[in-house]
Amino acid sequence: MAGVVVVIGFFAGTVAEAAPTPAAPGHAAHTDLTSPHGTDTDTDTDTDKDTAIAALAAARKIADGTPGADMVVPAVAVDLGYEPVVEQASAAKRTGDCSSPVPLPRSFEPACRVHDLGYDLLRVAHRHQVPIPPGLRSDLDALLARQLHDSCEGRTACTVMADIAHAAVQLNTVRQRHGAPVEETLPW
Repeated sequence: MAGVVVVIGFFAGTVAEAAPTPAAPGHAAHTDLTSPHGTDTDTDTDTDKDTAIAALAAARKIADGTPGADMVVPAVAVDLGYEPVVEQASAAKRTGDCSSPVPLPRSFEPACRVHDLGYDLLRVAHRHQVPIPPGLRSDLDALLARQLHDSCEGRTACTVMADIAHAAVQLNTVRQRHGAPVEETLPW
């Protein structure tokens, strides 16, 4: 059991360190969302907040298992910097992956890409200073767990790895107080 705790702790730290750095305010995606006049900061702020709220609504639909990618509206895709794809009926990040210090089954990759999109949507809200609703990040983690287990098709070793991966991700969620997954420097 001590070995599992070490792996979980190491994995959780790696996940936090591997999280993409949020885009700096004013990056190209934000410039596309400015007001037509380019000077109305209240309108820009309202547009940013609307984008953040739409990103959270999309994250909620993903966490609830809503199929397709049409819940990610164009303004959110612009803010993300990419168009989500559909993979195994779920919206996903085409370039997402399972970042782990230990080898994971290849069957986990689609679930990780869905989870990565969900986390990126939370980061959109965070960039625009809109709070993450309680439970949303944990619900995305729970979806990851379900999809990982489904990919195992009953294989015991795979199921154990799914449990460990979910525990590590959930531990990181708790450590980051259920807010946006942000890059941080860990003490170890």
